[in-house]
Amino acid sequence: MSAADKEVVEVPSTVAATARGWRSYVYESEGWLLAAAVAIGVLAALANVVFHFAVEAASGWFWGGLAGGFGIAPQHVTDDIFSTGLAGLPRHWWLIPLVPMTGMAVLVVLDYWFPGEIHGYGLPRFLEIVNVEGGYIKRRWMTLKTLASAITLGCGMSAGVEGPIAQIGGAIGSTVSRLIRPTPEHLRVLIAAGTAAAIAATFGSPIAGVMFAQEVVLLGESQIQSLTLLVVSAGSATVMSQYLARYHELLHVPAFHFPINHELLLYLSLGLLCGPLAVAFIRSFYAIKDWAAASPIPTALRPVAGALVVGVSLIFFPQVAGSGYDVINEAFFGRMGAQLLLALVVTKMLMTGVTLGFGGSGGVFAPAMFVGAMFGAGFATVVNHFAPGAIAEPGGFALVGMGTLLSAATHAPMTAIFLLFELTRDYDVVVPIMVTAITATITARRLFPESIDHYDLARRGLHLSADSRDHILRQHFVRSLVARDVELVAENLMLGEFLKKVTDSHHSQFPVVDSDQHLVGMMGMEDLRAVLLARESWPYLIVGELARRDVPVVRVCDSLYDAMGIMADHGLEQIPVVDETDERRVVGLLKRSELQNFYQKRLLARDLLG
Repeated sequence: MSAADKEVVEVPSTVAATARGWRSYVYESEGWLLAAAVAIGVLAALANVVFHFAVEAASGWFWGGLAGGFGIAPQHVTDDIFSTGLAGLPRHWWLIPLVPMTGMAVLVVLDYWFPGEIHGYGLPRFLEIVNVEGGYIKRRWMTLKTLASAITLGCGMSAGVEGPIAQIGGAIGSTVSRLIRPTPEHLRVLIAAGTAAAIAATFGSPIAGVMFAQEVVLLGESQIQSLTLLVVSAGSATVMSQYLARYHELLHVPAFHFPINHELLLYLSLGLLCGPLAVAFIRSFYAIKDWAAASPIPTALRPVAGALVVGVSLIFFPQVAGSGYDVINEAFFGRMGAQLLLALVVTKMLMTGVTLGFGGSGGVFAPAMFVGAMFGAGFATVVNHFAPGAIAEPGGFALVGMGTLLSAATHAPMTAIFLLFELTRDYDVVVPIMVTAITATITARRLFPESIDHYDLARRGLHLSADSRDHILRQHFVRSLVARDVELVAENLMLGEFLKKVTDSHHSQFPVVDSDQHLVGMMGMEDLRAVLLARESWPYLIVGELARRDVPVVRVCDSLYDAMGIMADHGLEQIPVVDETDERRVVGLLKRSELQNFYQKRLLARDLLG
């Protein structure tokens, strides 16, 4: 071979080596994923600032300008209808319902422009998109959720900020991911990283944000790579929030003393009571939603009708307006009586159901914390009434009750435990919240298996819990889903011939085999990106030079659970299936889409047939 010929051959070889190096960096390196996680965290922190600014602006307009124009006197969270009676009602109190009704009328107009994207509690739908539908979240959700939730909360309706801000963070994760086109599993994790960042930015609690994403969004699945991305994103959001001086402003927790004495038994009792209370919260929430859907009230008027109900409750209990963090802060300092505290437990549960069931926009994270804080403070007050001095600091029970009901309602105890630890920076709170949160969550699960986030999906036949999936997938094997019409490609096939084969085939992935028909790698369109434009190199390249080597495989006798785990770990949409007696002989391909469809059908069949 002449020197010129050698030079011609070396150029394509260099192109192939460069292509393999790029594939290795993009598909195997975590550097680009970490960079995306940092960007998502920073953007989520900025979105958190914008979101809370919008809520504050809406609240100022509705309860400053509009209520002032109606001549309504300001209400305070310390107002106690049980102490002052009707004489304590504000001036022009009968006009109070007009404020939330005006806000919901604006929301009706917004829903007319964007039907189906404004009303209700959106986190269950968000979880369905992330875990079942591939994770594509519309970019306009960032704007729509901000506007809709700001109007709902600003006008005094009862809901939380965390659900919408978590969805906004997820939308940011989805948007950033589209720029780098990750694998489906990486996309799912980056969306979860957005929710972790949003929660971290809201409370200044990065670990709680990670736990929320892990327990709620990722359904409790734990992998080193996903945990790393969640930590990086939540940490970036927290740092950015600190830089902007907009973190840890919602809750102001005083320094409590948590003695290890008889109070632990009282905390255990609180946990046993919070379990049934959480179930009552979940059941009442969806019962109100179902009643609203079945009512003769026209759909367009339901939000306004719900605002009328909430507005009437605000006359007597202004504390249930919005997220209620200022009221929780008052409970920490013991500034409310037992009657008011326990009345707020019931009122907040019902008004949250009315707000979201009738078409408002918001979350249930803060209302669950509110109900738990009021119940914990009321519990401590009642105990001290019958046994004076039994509880040294009732405010500590408000704090622990806050985390306990959140844990029991969402089935996310680690989120609650780390949230309280990060809010207090006090290790002594860990034992009480562990006792109560675990007790309440176990009790709630025994009484009612679904969390407030999963119940709406479960009754539609969509069970997202890892336990349900494990049980189904462990009982079935790869042989039942393997696609055997696979097209094998010889490793010595010229690239030009392979490209002709690709254009005539309906397959997107091709197992590459050697002369003995043994698997040596996989080839797909993504492996051709670096050479598609270099047509001069095609006559000198063979498939074996571009194929991905050391690809994972599954055997026909492996369970679908194991196959799903391997595909998730490597971010694969298709995986080669080999014979159980000869693990080098390819018998077909297993497709992720087919596996997911099989899973959903089995769940539906189980629900219909038992």
